[in-house]
Amino acid sequence: MKRHSHIQSLLLPWLELTLDAHQQQLVEEHLKECALCRKYFDTMSVTLLPSRDSSPHTVVADPYLPTRIRAMAESSRGEAHRVKGIVARWAFTTVMFVTAVVFGIYMGERLSYRTSVITDQNIITEYSESLEVGGIADRLQTVAQTNTEATK
Repeated sequence: MKRHSHIQSLLLPWLELTLDAHQQQLVEEHLKECALCRKYFDTMSVTLLPSRDSSPHTVVADPYLPTRIRAMAESSRGEAHRVKGIVARWAFTTVMFVTAVVFGIYMGERLSYRTSVITDQNIITEYSESLEVGGIADRLQTVAQTNTEATK
């Protein structure tokens, strides 16, 4: 058993070819004769040595990865600016709408509480004022004067 552990401790240096010629020959002969040490070597070589089928499993670095990442970052930044613009327009529109509604309510209340008594006298006074200076009578007179001047 002691000999097996000694040979097993020499397997890695044997693989690396760092043993002297005598020890190298000793390990090779022992592996030919001993099934236990050969099994240990097979297990160790599967674990430590690269497999022969490593080519399909190799990872190759993508040379365009930094460029793609930069492009994705710039496109997401542009998208964020576009979304901010849309949000700003909607916010401005909403504020203006609310302001218009509040102003309309305020003006409606101010006008509805105006104290004025509507009587026949008030209606007649307003009507007669509209017929006087700048009213209908002046307009009719202006139209009549232009018609008479045009016919001359």
